[in-house]
Amino acid sequence: MKTHRKGLLDGCDDWVVSADLPEWERHPDVIRKTALRPDIVIHSASTQQIIMVELTVPYESRMEEAHAFKEGKYLDLTKELKKDGYEAKVMPVEIGARGFVGSSAYGLLSKLSIHGNKRTKTLRLLAETAEHRSRWIWSRRNERLLHKD
Repeated sequence: MKTHRKGLLDGCDDWVVSADLPEWERHPDVIRKTALRPDIVIHSASTQQIIMVELTVPYESRMEEAHAFKEGKYLDLTKELKKDGYEAKVMPVEIGARGFVGSSAYGLLSKLSIHGNKRTKTLRLLAETAEHRSRWIWSRRNERLLHKD
């Protein structure tokens, strides 16, 4: 008998995803009124739930430190949102610069009800992308555009 795992997105069907990218829709007003810009915000107006996902690509030896820093960075905002009647969560995710996927990425996908082969493929894609982009940055480390004069 298969048991249904309750995910963060269960219980309503009006979820909206926004990202801190120019081509994506803007974050909800309750986030935009602050100076903080989480990488991804998933929100439901009907249930007043907000999930903030913050991605970090640290060196593998600094993953725990990066996780704690991101949790702390959004602690006040989470408290403020809860005070305003929202159910708010911040979910820092770390993908190491050399492609090591932190347990936080696995946990996020599980909580978003992404399981099995889809989760495996997504984790592999995250790892490959982080490693590829880190290699690209490293290959251009001496270019003038990456340095402030």
